[in-house]
Amino acid sequence: MKARWRALEAKFGALQKREKQILVVATVLAIVMGGQALWVDPALTRIAALKKQIAKNRNEAQTLQAQIVVLAAQVKDPDASNKAALAEVKSKTAETERALRAYDHALVPADKAAKLLQALMARHRGLELVSLQTMPPVPLLAPPKAEAKPETKPGAKVAESKTPAVPGANIHKHGIEIKMAGNYLDLLAYVADLEQLPQKLLWGNMALAVVAYPRTELTLTVYTLSLDSIWLVV
Repeated sequence: MKARWRALEAKFGALQKREKQILVVATVLAIVMGGQALWVDPALTRIAALKKQIAKNRNEAQTLQAQIVVLAAQVKDPDASNKAALAEVKSKTAETERALRAYDHALVPADKAAKLLQALMARHRGLELVSLQTMPPVPLLAPPKAEAKPETKPGAKVAESKTPAVPGANIHKHGIEIKMAGNYLDLLAYVADLEQLPQKLLWGNMALAVVAYPRTELTLTVYTLSLDSIWLVV
């Protein structure tokens, strides 16, 4: 091995200066090209493959995300319409309750309206009570409209969709019809006193009829508002 190395060294020493330079450059290039072929090129190939795989994974992830959005939009709550109707009823009720609370001290309570009318009549001795009757409470909030049922084939079972009721969630109008008789001036005085009460009754219908002069009958309908759905007690 040493002899061979010495022979090569002797040959290299016999070369001209320019030939030595060419040989050194050629040797360096061979080493560089060999290193690139062995290590650099395979590494660049792996990097390019990884970049392609990452791009593919990103595209697949975007596709899956788009599919998830579409599926989520297609999934509907079967009870969504009922929940929306219930929320609407609750909202209207809350709004009306707030308005009613503003009249708590302004309106006559429902359970005291009939007694108030009778007590007021006692102040007017010239009047005669002909009749006094309460009317069924009337809810002011209309119930939500029922959705139209989809057409089904004969014999097919259809799940009923009922809007859940909201217990006590309404404002009720309590009306009283009072009929009294007397002369016109006494009846007029009664109505004037009724209008001047610190707590008010809302006015409905009023009818005046002369039975036999000077006897006149006045039929008056008044009402108040309440969260209660029970009948007024006379």
